[in-house]
Amino acid sequence: MGSAAAWIMPDRITLRDKDTEIRKQKAQKYAVITIKEPSKAPFYLIPNAYKTLLAYMKVNRLEPKEGSEIISCFEKEYVKEDKDYMDVYIAVK
Repeated sequence: MGSAAAWIMPDRITLRDKDTEIRKQKAQKYAVITIKEPSKAPFYLIPNAYKTLLAYMKVNRLEPKEGSEIISCFEKEYVKEDKDYMDVYIAVK
């Protein structure tokens, strides 16, 4: 098991690097939780965001979805009003 980076790109894009893997994914539902300033305690906040999100999914009877055709979980980092944020996503059936 490892990590990967992904970009959402327009369908008509062409790449010069022939070693870059392009994978397509159909629309997918995700459960999401937002962390404010995750770098303040990343080894506490990020794992607990996943735990909280999985607990939410269990309570609401949302089953996680896995498979080679989708990205089953990922994080998105961004800045809003000079604060760092991270959204944690888990695919649901």
